[in-house]
Formats: sequence, C-alpha cells, structure tokens
Amino acid sequence: IATPEAENKNEGLLGKNPDVKKIDIESHDKTSDAIKRHVNQTAIEELAKRNIINGKTDNSFEPNSTMTRAEFAAITVRALGLPLKVDNTFTDVTENDWFYSYVNTAYYYGIVNGVSDAEFNPDGTITREEAAVMLARAAKLCGIDTDIGVLEARDILAGFLDYVKASDWAVGSLAFCYDNEILPNDA
Repeated sequence: IATPEAENKNEGLLGKNPDVKKIDIESHDKTSDAIKRHVNQTAIEELAKRNIINGKTDNSFEPNSTMTRAEFAAITVRALGLPLKVDNTFTDVTENDWFYSYVNTAYYYGIVNGVSDAEFNPDGTITREEAAVMLARAAKLCGIDTDIGVLEARDILAGFLDYVKASDWAVGSLAFCYDNEILPNDA
C-alpha cells in the first residue's frame, strides 16, 4: 500500500525501485487491422499507445504469434520505464542486436537470467514458466509482495493438471501470476 507521501509524489508502493517509472501515453491512435476484434485488442492498444509494444513489422502486430525471450525482456523493461543499461553479460547478445540494451537492463535489475552463465538465448521462444518468473520479478521491482510459500503455491496450482511438471524454480512465480490473474487459467 502506498504511503500518503508516496501517493502525493506518484511514487507508487512502498518498496518500489525508484527507477520504475509510470509510462505515459505517447500516441493516441495505435491500432492495426490484425488486432481489431481480437480478445486482447484493448490491452494491445493501450500498450502500443505507450510504446511498450510494437508490431513484428511497421504494419503487422501478429498478436497470436509466439514471443522470444528478447522480445519479452524488452516489453518488460519498457513497461517498467527503466533506464537502459549497456553492460553486457551474455556472449549471444551483441551491440548490434536491437534488444541489446533491453536484455542487459532486464539482467541488471534481476528480471532475467541467462540459460547459462554466458548465454541468454534471445531468439528462443519464451516459455510460460520463464514469463511468470520475469513478471513476478518485475512486480517485485514495483514494490509488490510476490512471495508465496510452497504449500500455498501448491494449492494455487493444484487446479492445473500438469502443475506437478512445473520446474521448482518457477513454481512460486507461476502461483503468484495465476493467483493475481496475470496469466490466464487456461493452461
């Protein structure tokens, strides 16, 4: 819960990282034929208005396509309004890559890890587990308590037939995301 002082300064929740910033609308007319009547049209348009997301190309959003780890990292960093960092950690992320500063920023703030100490796998399709962990870490940067105990996580995930297959490193984050309706319950 925000303190009165924080509310007056629009600082957000107690414990929020001061680098997390509110993203204002930059363009009011962000839509595409590809998203008209899409179940997530409103959310897509709101994110696009803030330049948090953009299309695969200038003319195509492709809302039902898969997303890479680099794309998800970029969206998360933009959504949090974080200042971009350029200290590179990963051998498969180079200065010429469009996602270079986003992946490095996400790593700097603890939103992402690599698939190894040296590699990030930026072109790999993001998994539901990886997305949940990144979202929970982003929420924590915003000052949200994301800690869920093992028993509580098990109770939350018990409604999913495949919950026992969830990786140990993702269980708490998956539970947090499902419990807070960040991820849909259609898995």
